[in-house]
Amino acid sequence: MRRTEKNRKSRLGGRLIKRIALIVTLALAFVLADIFSPTLKNWFSGFLPHVDYYLTAEQLTHEMEKAGELVAIRHTDTGIMTGTVKALFLGNVSKVTAPYLYEIGLGIKLEDVKLAPEENRLVVTVPQPQMLYDSFQITGAPQNDDFFQPVSKAQYQQMQDEQQEACRSEYLKDGSYLQQAWEAVCEQLEALFRQWTGEKLQLRFLREGE
Repeated sequence: MRRTEKNRKSRLGGRLIKRIALIVTLALAFVLADIFSPTLKNWFSGFLPHVDYYLTAEQLTHEMEKAGELVAIRHTDTGIMTGTVKALFLGNVSKVTAPYLYEIGLGIKLEDVKLAPEENRLVVTVPQPQMLYDSFQITGAPQNDDFFQPVSKAQYQQMQDEQQEACRSEYLKDGSYLQQAWEAVCEQLEALFRQWTGEKLQLRFLREGE
């Protein structure tokens, strides 16, 4: 019995020593990894493919010239246009209501993107997004309330132009839409750059003027 108890204590002591040794070894490994991580990183990087960002910038500039522009975000709205015709001393003499569909595309002209290559990354300066296209169309039969005189074709067209301008201003004057478009431009540019070069590039995006 005494020998069994002695053996059991010996095994427990051996396990404890192994656990302590393991903890010390792991702690030492973390310390060494922290000390030598820059050196190891540089050593391993020597075996990885190296991107020449100066040549890459030339290639991307050429690809952007061919692409022309990037529509990053498209918005579609529907609503009811309401237009009136006024006459001197009489006030409103005609009223027109009609359903409409409005579309707008926000993005950038790629020729305005500036690329500044550095040794280990590419700095991409992106301009403020702008309207690249918009469209407005009446999608149903207009309802006319002719109090004194019918609406002329010119007046009806003016109503449409004013409604289109109101829809356009909503997107171009609201900073949240433009911020959303800028972020989408950066994401899509990164995807395009990877597609054109076949490389996962180190990129830094800057907003023009900041």
